[in-house]
Amino acid sequence: MSPRPERPSDAEYYERDRVELFSQGDLFRDVPLAYPLPAEELVVDERSSGRRFLSGPLEFGPAMLITPSCSLGAQGAAGYGHPVRTLVPVIPLAQVVERGIVKETALADLRRFDHLINYMYLPPLDVDELEFSMPESIALLYMPVTLHHAFLEGQRVSQLAYRGAQQLQRKLVWFYSGWLEEDLDVFDPPMD
Repeated sequence: MSPRPERPSDAEYYERDRVELFSQGDLFRDVPLAYPLPAEELVVDERSSGRRFLSGPLEFGPAMLITPSCSLGAQGAAGYGHPVRTLVPVIPLAQVVERGIVKETALADLRRFDHLINYMYLPPLDVDELEFSMPESIALLYMPVTLHHAFLEGQRVSQLAYRGAQQLQRKLVWFYSGWLEEDLDVFDPPMD
């Protein structure tokens, strides 16, 4: 059996402005993490033909874009092809440990190998000019949220650098297909 593949080093994960348009792996702050929870009430809009809305808790927090970059761009034109974006919530690793989802004894392996199929390990990120700080965290690959592009305007705080984006691609392939490429140096997914 071959050794477990290690993830890229922390220094290889992030960069500020790799590409102008949004791309897969971009990190955003203050994103509606709209996982459907049981509604607290049913609200009826009296002004417009009695439309009904479910009202309940809605949390905001950091999230990572997982829509493929090739799907975002307009074909043969500048800009975006459509406004639909799929993201996954990013939560602090300490919170995951507190909830008992990841055991304290598994943290060293998670940091070294990023070996849990449902999650992607993200090292700490500090962007001083945006007054944004994120402790070491995990992206919840199993919990995608679909939003309109307008929710993300002005909220991007960082992009994954090449090796970080390569790791995201490897994790998504593993999550959706069950196949894990062990050698990141031979794994060459299309980028941007």
